[in-house]
Amino acid sequence: MANIPVNFNGVILTAGQSTTGSFAGIQSLGTGSAIAISGSVISAFKYGTGLSNNGNIIEATGPSFTIPAGLTVPLFITSCSLAANSAPVILYT
Repeated sequence: MANIPVNFNGVILTAGQSTTGSFAGIQSLGTGSAIAISGSVISAFKYGTGLSNNGNIIEATGPSFTIPAGLTVPLFITSCSLAANSAPVILYT
């Protein structure tokens, strides 16, 4: 089988970790068994709501929420923190 090059531009966060950057979205990887799958708990995040007249990003702080396992949320994220009991996520560019 041939190796296929992949250009992965993103960050994988596990429980309790945080990151800042410029991301186009987030996907929950989920954990648990086939019977009891848990999603990712986002404890804090900032996202871009638009651009100001001088071209700077206007940021807003979002509330804590849970992403079900496997769900992808296309949202311009500038920082993200996971709760201590959270399933991992991929923040992609």
